[in-house]
Amino acid sequence: MYRWIVFIHIASVLGLLLVHPVTVAFHLKQERDDFRIRELLEVSEAASALRWIFFGLTLVSGIVLGFMGSFWGTAWLWAALVIFISIAVVMNRYGGRTIDRIADTRDDAQMERLLSRFNPWVLAVTGTGGLLVILYLMLFKPTL
Repeated sequence: MYRWIVFIHIASVLGLLLVHPVTVAFHLKQERDDFRIRELLEVSEAASALRWIFFGLTLVSGIVLGFMGSFWGTAWLWAALVIFISIAVVMNRYGGRTIDRIADTRDDAQMERLLSRFNPWVLAVTGTGGLLVILYLMLFKPTL
């Protein structure tokens, strides 16, 4: 059973990565055609429900694995959980809210300001770096 939960955990992370809008964010940064911007925002919004499902599956399967492996007394598990939640907060606050503001604006000058200040690298580095640290913690289970 443990291996199946590990499988679900890894598969849900892969699913989360597949439906994540970081690629859309990079396209948004370069796009200036209002119609294309709206299309990119619609693609991002269409995947929103799937993102939350995969996020939930990742979190729940990780918690279950923590109990099954008796890892709750280890620092690496708590560090991984804090990092995962931190990634979600950064993605939501910086990425999601910014993209929502871009989607809600109808003023071209305001949209240009929002797009010029938006840096998708923050999302890419936060997500990739954070997940690599979590992967390290899960594989090597260091004593911190």
